[in-house]
Amino acid sequence: RSERGRERALRAGADAVIALDTNDLAEQFRDAAPAADLLLDPLFGPPAAAAAQALRPGGRWVNLGGSAGETCPITSSTLRSRSLRLSGYTNNELSTQQRSEAISTVAHLAAQGALTVDHEVAPLADVAEAW
Repeated sequence: RSERGRERALRAGADAVIALDTNDLAEQFRDAAPAADLLLDPLFGPPAAAAAQALRPGGRWVNLGGSAGETCPITSSTLRSRSLRLSGYTNNELSTQQRSEAISTVAHLAAQGALTVDHEVAPLADVAEAW
């Protein structure tokens, strides 16, 4: 969300980052990822509606959350003209075995140094500013 966060995403290997406080999000998504196959969407809301416009025909949109809004202003023509496939995902549907395997895999990768998390520590009193 912040410039610093966007820079961190690029350092971590993101192909492109987009500031959400711009006037034409859809155009920026199309420029950054023309004919994208997959949209992994933790935001929903207006950013997801804009990102969906960059998906290729038959593209997949997987919603993971709604931090930008519980509703999304997607147009019917965007869905239909691209024959998009929209799905929701939640970890709540995982079995105990699937959860165990996922946590083990993440722990193993972290122990090998193949998975890192960039983070900073902030006092709870500064949570709004840190966010």
